[in-house]
Amino acid sequence: MKALFLFLLAVFLVSCGNSSAPGYSKKFLKYRAAKPEETTIKVSLWDQKAWLLNGKGEAVLEADIATGVVGKETPEGVFPILERIEEKRSNRYGRIVNTETREVVIAKSWEHEGPLPDGTEYEGIAMPCWMRLTWDGVGMHVGKFKKRTRSSFGCIRVYEKAQPLIFAKTQMGTKVEVVPESLMGKYSW
Repeated sequence: MKALFLFLLAVFLVSCGNSSAPGYSKKFLKYRAAKPEETTIKVSLWDQKAWLLNGKGEAVLEADIATGVVGKETPEGVFPILERIEEKRSNRYGRIVNTETREVVIAKSWEHEGPLPDGTEYEGIAMPCWMRLTWDGVGMHVGKFKKRTRSSFGCIRVYEKAQPLIFAKTQMGTKVEVVPESLMGKYSW
């Protein structure tokens, strides 16, 4: 299924390489040639963008992201990917649902105290293409958000179309550098 998705995406992207987007096909070819053992990721908290870089330090993919809100900021620094899980669910943030109907009983489980109501269970928020950056729960994963809006509890949320492409070109130990300043001039796509 993953291979089919990447093939269809490749066909789509190659078909988009027209005169209105000069160099777009060339960038896709650079993405395809990037080796997971050589890539790194740069994240700009200022720009709310992430760039996948090949072994030469060239941007081969740019993605809109959302980082942590005030009080739950995304940490700055260089982090190796510690864990990679394609279909991950949060063990900290989720909802409480009816066991039989799956109807949401409590939308924000982290605000609930005490035992779960009878006939319910915890359901963690889906975090596809999870890449753990810290052992205390910060990672990079698919997530919904408004552009240029910090909205996570510390994680780096990435749009659904971009994160599988980033995930496919990384491995355990891939370095992710999170910086406060703008990188738009350096890695403009």
